[in-house]
Amino acid sequence: MTLATKTESGSRTNDFFQDATIEDLRLAAMFRRGFRQAMIQINRSLAQHDLSPLQYHLLLEAGAAGTEGCVQGDLAELIQAPEARVSLMVHELNARGLVRTLRCAPDRRMVRVGLTEAGCRVVEAALHAQRAALHQMAVEFDVPGVAQMLRGAVQLYLGVDIAEEGRL
Repeated sequence: MTLATKTESGSRTNDFFQDATIEDLRLAAMFRRGFRQAMIQINRSLAQHDLSPLQYHLLLEAGAAGTEGCVQGDLAELIQAPEARVSLMVHELNARGLVRTLRCAPDRRMVRVGLTEAGCRVVEAALHAQRAALHQMAVEFDVPGVAQMLRGAVQLYLGVDIAEEGRL
């Protein structure tokens, strides 16, 4: 392994880091760029539907809970956000007609949150917009290259060679 070093005159040489891990670094950088670009496209799609990523996540989790909805405190845990923030978001989304709330007996402190029909339509439209944006992004990629990148990412981050196991 070599790092840039100072010469006797104090200037740096052109020696850069060289090691066997350089391929791992290239793969990680490529994967991170692709992931970041995908997140930008997803967030733009959500903004078109006047949703923040956290609001969208809350709507997904509330919708995934089915017709009974989800306990507001559980939503905070699921989306990993403070309960006060979730409470504020639920209030905002309720005012927009995207969620409904129901206080549960006997003490009425527990609040269940579920999607309304309008909320379901917004989530579905946002999901389709994200898919379209990601599909457009994927068209620009070389499909075999994407599969290779995903295989490499799984190997790099999970330490599993899925090509050897015949999974991809």
